[in-house]
Amino acid sequence: MKKRLLALLIAGTMVLSLTACGSSNVKINQRTRQSTRTQITKTTTGSKQTGSSATAAATPTPTPISRDKLTYAEAPELTAKVKAGTLPSVENRIPDKDNVFIAQVDAAGKTLEIGTYGGNFNMTLGGGSWDIARPVLESIIRYNTDGSYVPNVIKSFEHNSDYTVWTFHLREGMKWSDGDDFTADDITFWYYMVHITNFDTKANWEALKDGKTGNYAVLKKVDDYTVTWTFDTSKYPGSFIESGDFKWCWAPSHYLKDIIPHSIYVQNEYWADTGLSDDQVLANAKAKGMNYSKISDLGKNVGYYFWNISGLPTVNSFVLTTKEGNNSRSADLCILERNQYYWKVDAKGNQLPYFDNIYMKKIGENDNTVTMLRNGELDRIEVGMDQVTALMAQLGDSAVLKTVAGSNWGSNQITFNYTNTDKRYADLFAKSEFRQAMSICVDRDEVSLRVSEGFLAPAQCAPSAGNFGYDPEWTKKWTDYDVAAAQKLLQNCGLKLGSDGYYDFADGSDLSLDFVSFNGSANFLYSVLKRYYDAVHIKTTLTDMDVTVYDKLIDDNNWIASMCPHMSVGGFSLKERAASFVPVTQAAEWYGEYGTYYTDHTKGVAPTGDMARLVTLYEQWTDTADSDKRDSLALQIYELHKKNLWSIAYSEGANSYCLITPTLHNFADNLVSNDLYQYANIYHFETLFRK
Repeated sequence: MKKRLLALLIAGTMVLSLTACGSSNVKINQRTRQSTRTQITKTTTGSKQTGSSATAAATPTPTPISRDKLTYAEAPELTAKVKAGTLPSVENRIPDKDNVFIAQVDAAGKTLEIGTYGGNFNMTLGGGSWDIARPVLESIIRYNTDGSYVPNVIKSFEHNSDYTVWTFHLREGMKWSDGDDFTADDITFWYYMVHITNFDTKANWEALKDGKTGNYAVLKKVDDYTVTWTFDTSKYPGSFIESGDFKWCWAPSHYLKDIIPHSIYVQNEYWADTGLSDDQVLANAKAKGMNYSKISDLGKNVGYYFWNISGLPTVNSFVLTTKEGNNSRSADLCILERNQYYWKVDAKGNQLPYFDNIYMKKIGENDNTVTMLRNGELDRIEVGMDQVTALMAQLGDSAVLKTVAGSNWGSNQITFNYTNTDKRYADLFAKSEFRQAMSICVDRDEVSLRVSEGFLAPAQCAPSAGNFGYDPEWTKKWTDYDVAAAQKLLQNCGLKLGSDGYYDFADGSDLSLDFVSFNGSANFLYSVLKRYYDAVHIKTTLTDMDVTVYDKLIDDNNWIASMCPHMSVGGFSLKERAASFVPVTQAAEWYGEYGTYYTDHTKGVAPTGDMARLVTLYEQWTDTADSDKRDSLALQIYELHKKNLWSIAYSEGANSYCLITPTLHNFADNLVSNDLYQYANIYHFETLFRK
């Protein structure tokens, strides 16, 4: 499913406690949460202001460091290479003291320990296209768990008074992982040769297009370390700098310039047409170890999934090794090596990262990750909430539990196809009485016990406590179990009891809620819910399928209802993922073809009523730079969701959990699992160390 991302969040944590004697008495459904509203201010953390300043919140605020007093140091293995003459000195590998990134706090705002060098971080490898990227990928800005952010790869940014021109200042002296200079040329190359040509197959990022005209931004190189992005009309922070789809905007021009074919060239003032045929480009790529048969495959992998290409320079903290047998995400042991030219240091000037390597291990059917954690073969494993009690009792002091806050508007969701081509279903789903009946006909207490062993409290599809927009009244709406009331509501919808004991439509035709799901995600939940639906005489079925087949079914509008949808409603806020809240693209099941209509008025279904009101409010939200006004508009959107409850949830949103080895340091507490934060990347692997 397609995704649109932006950012604002507030994190919460679940408290789990073990008695001193090692009992497995875990306290469940007891939550302590902290709530900190993000205020976007006109400051640029750690950078000089010029003109109208950038939008960047300054929390958490680290203790000021005198950059002049920094003394650079490096890992012993790098010192040995410097002495051997095979590597430049650390002062010549990283930016000067005015431009280097100083890592002082973790994503939750806690001051980082000064680490020690050496060793390998051990983790599991799933083999997906993003697995290698999650711990190491660097983006233009870095988010904290409270929604504040700081410039990251870029040193600072600013905008003019009407938000039509954005300026990026780069870090002078910063280098690629192979030692080549990282400059403005690498941004113009990415934009004009890789991106808008669609060589990377991703030339649809709305962050780089004008919101009103649809034209691409004009990128200009001011000097070697400054670029500007100019839009036809105002481009506000929420749709540009904060946009999660705008994670990076650079490519190593020195390495890729001979694999750009003439066939995709777009005229620009910075880069000439290479004149290379597709076959010549594929041959050049093969000589560099990149063996692809199609230009589209080559471009997508070097321009988008670049972290998976061995030998391709990056600015990430760790880079894929070139050692055969370990240089692929499909290897049994995939190795990411320390970036010798990494541009971040700790508060004392020690070049990061601390670990020598990240070992990503493919787990076989007979491997036991818990045993591997205990034996030191893994440093971190993810565990399900139903495993926490037993595992903590089993492992005792040999593991530390970390809670990662979730952002879903409730778990165990169902939603309906409001744009179903069968008008009988579309009209029924549009009735709030029907949705209310489907909500109150289920005993949420039993769902909690059977699906999560009581871990997840009964709740509605609403923001969780501690998250933006939390409303206790909303959380409890339509949650009281009442079979008689549900049946009355169904009758009020015009449904008639048929001879088979199930409700029919008013015209006597069969009514069946045929739920669809994918990859087994709803199988057990459906087995729990079915008897409740039967009890109120609603016939249901469940068809589970591969996710690719499921997504096509949704995109083709060929479905009735979904259980455990692929893109559920809600999240941290509109800034995190607007398409989860508003029908502005073909993405989330709950608005179906209304989202298709927004992107192309010749297709889909035009929204009406409150669904249309969502779009109006969203367009007002994107068209303002005022943080308070945007929050107010977002809350109005939330109110429409509270009023309509287009999706129903039967349990509160779930957190996720991981166990780490006790010797691991700087692994933050109270983090969040979220696409915007690139999931595991929020742990800041470059700052982790073992002692």
